[in-house]
Amino acid sequence: MSDLGKHGTPILAFSDKKPARLLADYLTSCNIDVRIGKGKPAVPEHDTADVNQESVDKRHDPNETSHYQIIVLNPDDVQQALKIAEDFVTNPNQAKYQQAAWEVGKSVAGPKDLPQRARAKNAGLPVWLQDLKSTPFMSLVLAICLGVFLLSYLGASNVIYQNLTIRSIDELLQSQQWWRLFTPAFLHFGAIHIIFNLIWWWLLGSQLERAFGSVSLAVIFAIAAISSNIAQLLVSGPNFGGLSGVVYALFGYVWWIGLLRPQWGMGLPNNLVYFLLGWLVLGYFDVLWVNMANEAHLFGLISGCLMALATHQLAGNRRPRN
Repeated sequence: MSDLGKHGTPILAFSDKKPARLLADYLTSCNIDVRIGKGKPAVPEHDTADVNQESVDKRHDPNETSHYQIIVLNPDDVQQALKIAEDFVTNPNQAKYQQAAWEVGKSVAGPKDLPQRARAKNAGLPVWLQDLKSTPFMSLVLAICLGVFLLSYLGASNVIYQNLTIRSIDELLQSQQWWRLFTPAFLHFGAIHIIFNLIWWWLLGSQLERAFGSVSLAVIFAIAAISSNIAQLLVSGPNFGGLSGVVYALFGYVWWIGLLRPQWGMGLPNNLVYFLLGWLVLGYFDVLWVNMANEAHLFGLISGCLMALATHQLAGNRRPRN
């Protein structure tokens, strides 16, 4: 039996629980009490926007009989909630929605799917620490980069660079030290360099690891690191390092998945897309105060976009694990 229309005002219906949960979390972060009801939608007639997103409001489809509906509990909050819902329908991929989900402790990863013992163990932990625990591969790479940077600062830079920098293709063929194809990603040459890269790695890597799992993020990391490092090697030689080629791959992946599969709830706001693309272009004009690994950035971006396209083609009707 439907529970819609009872103890609150329904404002928007979804055929998929994931975007419904995302919007509900954002409304909660705005101090609007809501619940998610399941059943045949009973949305007021004035809220009948035609949305080109398969997960949103299919109440006019006679084949759809069960929906996840956002129900506002306090009548005084209905108008504010409707305005927020309209903005969500227009652009559901804004980063503020995912951020709100993290802050209220109910990210789109679906905490109800976690074992009760794991949820209890994480109870009371800061949000950032819960984030690290829930994304082990992202956390591992972050820790390696920080460890390598700290050891370099303490005087081990020569040893580290000798063992982690890439070598020419001929040298790699002779030595068989193939790890050097991706280990330059762990090298950073200053505080601003590592801070910038790790912030983006954290934000984008954690989003991908929640959606697709640790193994998938590890594969994306390896492909992006190898392709971007080889491209930079062929143009400028072996004296470079940094995670930015991988970061641009993650950026390209999340950006294109958001365009190709908006119903998956991933994506980036347009201002961040413009910023990262602009930063890439500026690097080629040599007007910045830092030496940019331009080819690593470009080929990292290309590899990320291509991997997103491959995911889109291979996924069919399947959705991310979360």
